[in-house]
Amino acid sequence: MNQPTQRIITLDGPAGVGKTTMAKRVAGALGLAYLDTGAMFRATALHLGEGAWELSEAVLGERLDTLGFSLQGTGAETRLLLNDTVIGQEIRTEEVGMWASNIGAIPIVRAFQKKAQRAIGEAFSLTAEGRDMGTVVFPWAAPKFFLDASPEA
Repeated sequence: MNQPTQRIITLDGPAGVGKTTMAKRVAGALGLAYLDTGAMFRATALHLGEGAWELSEAVLGERLDTLGFSLQGTGAETRLLLNDTVIGQEIRTEEVGMWASNIGAIPIVRAFQKKAQRAIGEAFSLTAEGRDMGTVVFPWAAPKFFLDASPEA
């Protein structure tokens, strides 16, 4: 894949180290969009519904092909859209988190997410946070940050 012309900054690291807070601040300070890749997995899970992880790869692929992500705004005010609808707090339930975990383990879903994230990176200058942002999804990004913290912090 050719390197996109948009500016991309990535923040990777384990859960709970402050990736979201830092990514929103960086995006806001630089006037960039903020990409919450975890929200993309959660929105996909909610849209596909309970038990989607049990679908055949063919059916799952067909259903994924109906999904389109986009962004509006910059910094902490960036909004993620799925099929032109702003995604809200409905994706933040424990149940949807479990669904996202289940579908996120499926290779076809991971491939779909990577493609969708790269498409967003081609359309928007952004700060992206999540797993594998600087190594798998946007390996050409500069700068790339890996955040870590002790359990005490």
